[in-house]
Amino acid sequence: MDKPLKGIRVTDFTWVVAGPFCTRTLKDMGAEVIKIEARPRPDTMRGYVNHHDDLGDAEPSRLGAFDHFNRDKMAISVNAKHPSGLKLIKDLISVSDIVIENFRGGVLDRWGLGFDEMRKAKPDIIYLSMSGYGHTGPYKDYASHFHIAQAMSGYTAISGYENDIPVVTGAWGDTISGLHASSAITMALEHRNQTGEGQYIDGANMTCISNVMTTAYLQQTINGDAPGPTGNRMPHVNSYLEGAFRCQGNERWVAIGIYSKDEWIKFCNVIGKTELITDPRFSEMDSRSKNWDDLEKEIEDWTINKNVDDVVSLLQKSGIGAALISNVEDLVEHDPQLKHDNFYKSVPHSDPDFDTRVIENTVVKFSGVECTIENASPIIGEHNEYVFQEILGLSPKEYADFKEDGVFF
Repeated sequence: MDKPLKGIRVTDFTWVVAGPFCTRTLKDMGAEVIKIEARPRPDTMRGYVNHHDDLGDAEPSRLGAFDHFNRDKMAISVNAKHPSGLKLIKDLISVSDIVIENFRGGVLDRWGLGFDEMRKAKPDIIYLSMSGYGHTGPYKDYASHFHIAQAMSGYTAISGYENDIPVVTGAWGDTISGLHASSAITMALEHRNQTGEGQYIDGANMTCISNVMTTAYLQQTINGDAPGPTGNRMPHVNSYLEGAFRCQGNERWVAIGIYSKDEWIKFCNVIGKTELITDPRFSEMDSRSKNWDDLEKEIEDWTINKNVDDVVSLLQKSGIGAALISNVEDLVEHDPQLKHDNFYKSVPHSDPDFDTRVIENTVVKFSGVECTIENASPIIGEHNEYVFQEILGLSPKEYADFKEDGVFF
């Protein structure tokens, strides 16, 4: 059985994280993704920063993250400022189903590739434009990167520890935006299947991140109480226990979550502290919140001299949620579930400096469908000849003439 999106072609103008994560998700589900770059200004995730230097024939250095977000895609390099280059891009759009970009608002319009122009090339095209804040409203012209949108969404203000400075976290918000975008694309495809109509989709990182803030916004709108950072504590969650506790060894921690009275009773029996069951300091949500320091000490007195694997095993056997707080070495080298799921896969790389790269595999499994990756990320312009000759039908002479004329980098 074929992958769900087999036969769908994506023209991909995206770069950095949010857009490439969206198109990677579509590729994992079977779409053909053609990434468009220009050699003087490639995707910055390749690790090449100074766009003003002449690369010549050299392949820029790459961050491992580029492989992560761009595996299995095709890549072309074309000069959109050249009239013939712009026409070839429009020709590619005319045989594509989806166009995705995540530039600041108006970039493709200035290139002559706005939605109206795309519809002239392909009337039922689906065009998704991702930016920090969308293409309307007071923030539409603001510059944005991952931590900027996360700050604007309110997430940074609740990250970190109480009475401490806000904590800037990694680019998880961009991946959230990418997942929202891939979901929107699949819905637009279904809409096209039903109506024959394309779509313009305006995606905004800020609203995508805000969409997963959930209880923080409810706390403000219902109680008028803006939450702040709480570290490992969850004072407004109706749980018996959520936290991280130190175990034996250097930086080994266990995460424990208890969400019912029955689990709380079992937990207290497992750790040999049945007196905590009826202790008035811990019997209700408010009292647990007020006495968290005491509760944390009671639990860590039990965990501190125990091997974290033993703690996890003991609690899980009792039906209590517990897990090692894994570091990257744990996940890559030792985690049995990820090994079972074939989460890491060694795949060939086109760059002569690499034989293979170990990259995260696809994460969704469909019955009767083999979803797996086949290749690492492409080098710049790796698929120029295939795309322009095999897909767009240029003859070898036409291709050579265009290359000589500076249409291809």
